[in-house]
Amino acid sequence: MNTKTTRENVLDAFAEQLLESGYRGISLNSVSAAAGIQRPSLYHYFPEGKEQIYSEVALRMIDADAVRVQSAVGDPGGLAEKLRLLALIHADDPRKVALDQRIYDTTRYVSDETRTLVSTRYVESLLVPAQAIMAEAVAAGELRDLDPGFLMSAFFGMAKVVEGIPEDVAMPPEHRGEARAASYFLAVQVVDLFLFGAGTSGD
Repeated sequence: MNTKTTRENVLDAFAEQLLESGYRGISLNSVSAAAGIQRPSLYHYFPEGKEQIYSEVALRMIDADAVRVQSAVGDPGGLAEKLRLLALIHADDPRKVALDQRIYDTTRYVSDETRTLVSTRYVESLLVPAQAIMAEAVAAGELRDLDPGFLMSAFFGMAKVVEGIPEDVAMPPEHRGEARAASYFLAVQVVDLFLFGAGTSGD
């Protein structure tokens, strides 16, 4: 039984088309059909049309990620565990990294107002807390005295390898093992590499 609201169905359908076709390739007729409504009804829920739907899709994803970032920030397990939690944000859904990129790319095609809204929420909800983790670790002597923004960017770049493998290229389910355990194992290795490097000596 589908317990989602019509608004949620529209947002889901739009997100799927954004992922597959990019912002400029989205058909609101197709979005409406996928959500089970007529196109005129779509404007009842989203009177400003395509850009409003994009904005809500983007903010919904950012807010969901922000919950996990805050969980990492508040984790009592220390720097390594905070970083593991950050690294695992995209591990549950391999398509999410691609959708994040689509959301970012779309800021080129929307109004300054929408671009500012989405970008500000992204920076304040995701980047600022993650950068604060790095700044605190630098201040505590746990990380080298480097710019926290650079450390954050470098870590997130490395953490991309933790994302899940899409279903269409993954091994059959009976051969995969437990996905979450595999993702966590990768996250542990990424954090160890970030904190200690890949060298075998200090030379």
